[in-house]
Amino acid sequence: MPIKHFGVMSVFNLGFTLTVVMLGTMVLGILGGVLGTLLVLRRQALMGDALSHATLPGVMLAFMLFATRSLEVLLIGAFLSASVAYGLMLLIKRHTLLQWDAAMALMLAGFFGFGQWLLSIIQRQGTAAQAGLSRFIFGQAATMLREDVIRLTVVSAVMLIILIGLLKEFKTAVFDPDFFSSLGRSAPGIEWLLRGMTLVFIVLGIRLVGVVLISALLIAPVLTAQQWSVRFHRVLLLSAFIGGVSGLVGTYLSATRANVPTGPVIVFVLGLLFLISILVAPKEGLLRKSFEWHRLKRTLTLYAPLIHLYEQPEGTLRLEDVVRYEVQGYVLKDQDQWRLTAKGEAKVKAMKKVILDES
Repeated sequence: MPIKHFGVMSVFNLGFTLTVVMLGTMVLGILGGVLGTLLVLRRQALMGDALSHATLPGVMLAFMLFATRSLEVLLIGAFLSASVAYGLMLLIKRHTLLQWDAAMALMLAGFFGFGQWLLSIIQRQGTAAQAGLSRFIFGQAATMLREDVIRLTVVSAVMLIILIGLLKEFKTAVFDPDFFSSLGRSAPGIEWLLRGMTLVFIVLGIRLVGVVLISALLIAPVLTAQQWSVRFHRVLLLSAFIGGVSGLVGTYLSATRANVPTGPVIVFVLGLLFLISILVAPKEGLLRKSFEWHRLKRTLTLYAPLIHLYEQPEGTLRLEDVVRYEVQGYVLKDQDQWRLTAKGEAKVKAMKKVILDES
């Protein structure tokens, strides 16, 4: 049975079907975090966005041809449509001077516009069967069947197992494709596998998150994780965790409040986590950077005369600066002229290095 809207409830009193859906979106979010890490590091972050938008005309054409809302039929149409878009991108890249980003932008706009046009035609027909097709745009987990969610969870789990099992190969292909090829491995093969899994992920997720926002599950977890670490395995684990938590929380909020699409809620949670991360991350957070910048400004104000004396040895110092620097061991008097000590020179060089790093 489709999921019912339960209203506000305790997380310890969830219906079984809603629990299954939350588990499914959590696994999908984890898969998006892992897969998205590889895509972002391969500089193919927009691939998911282009292919997700390209699924919309396939869904509409499948409905128009077979007059059914069967999820399997509609997702097959989505898969074929996105495959055609990807094939066209390859042709454009191979036979024109356009770059990947231009080809992806062209497919994104063209296919999504075509899909919207088909949707408007279907809606003008006024048939009862077309009800709910617009939910593919933003997603709605509350209308999925339990069997659909279980199938989504199983396929996502299998893809996760494949990714983890081939993680070493994916990592080598991402960071050093020439070395990967020199080992006798097929770099194009691993590339095709990555793109194929991206396509399957998009087709799996569009009913839950929607064609407009499914790419956020690939990109946002990685960008959030990169605020906390730059090490590959840490980013991978953090991305998986962030994607899973966002899917879990977003689906709960969507399903327990009537008429709230799942996709926007999940993306809102992702956006909230990203904003928190860019503010409070220990190394790259804006609050830390702001604190470090103000501390640097105070240090520069305090030791500006010392820097001036380093750059102009014949310069003079004010009496209050002389007293402070002499006590700290940064200057000494040499024939009626104040000079930097070795400690003073080291202090200035350290500050100049900090200034260079900040700039």
